Amino acid sequence: QAILAQAILTQAIFNARERERAQGSTQELCSFPQAAAVAMYCLGHPSKTRFDGACTQNVSGPSLASMSRVNGPLAFYRQYAASGSDVLTMYHCALLPLYYIFGLLYVVLKALILNPPCLQCFLSPLRVEVDVDIPGSSPRERMAFAKPWYSTAPRQPQYQNIWLRATHLPERSLWMELQAIAYPWLVLPPQSASGVFDHDRQEWHIVSSWWTPFMVAGWVVVGERPDQNGWMIAGEFQCWFFLKWLYKWLIVRILETYADQMATSISTYDDTLAE
Repeated sequence: QAILAQAILTQAIFNARERERAQGSTQELCSFPQAAAVAMYCLGHPSKTRFDGACTQNVSGPSLASMSRVNGPLAFYRQYAASGSDVLTMYHCALLPLYYIFGLLYVVLKALILNPPCLQCFLSPLRVEVDVDIPGSSPRERMAFAKPWYSTAPRQPQYQNIWLRATHLPERSLWMELQAIAYPWLVLPPQSASGVFDHDRQEWHIVSSWWTPFMVAGWVVVGERPDQNGWMIAGEFQCWFFLKWLYKWLIVRILETYADQMATSISTYDDTLAE
């Protein structure tokens, strides 16, 4: 009888959980926020990316020391004009004119529509955190990998399939990126923003204003997580509230894919060494 009673109780608990799960599924189908979350997942499959209230590390942004080293418009564009030689060092020469043409288009688009300087107070902030696996079992080892990784040095063979390339040009205080939204059909030409390395915090600090030839406006911090448990890209962008969904989709498509490709490359290389 005790065994029979236990079996009946177990079945009752199972049935109750199934009813709750079914009710929860119905609520998700009828809830607009849940439907939006499902749509975001279908479009970009976010698993390593967190937005706004879901952010856990609460990175404070570029330090005052870094901001004091960021170039103003005149100094920035002087270095930007000379950075064509760096583009030729890393990419095909056909990308050089597109580097400047798309840069001009970004500035015009931000100044007139996306980030008009006279309407900054009406824009909404979008916080983002992306966890990225890079080689190394400690902060020191990860930084030892990251410094040549974010340089103009050629990539090692096992990382050739990673679409995104981010490069710090310390002598120019520039951060240059080649991004792919859907490789190989939609690859954006290289674009540049202000970028400096904070030696005290051991982080790269990137700043993009409305006048910067970069497709978004805001700041990004690249480095070790504050809890020292891995590598992370964190940032805050300014955008119109009704375009947040588009910014989220682009971030997921670009940075989440980058994080997935890094993890795959590391895993494949480790398996090759094990064999």
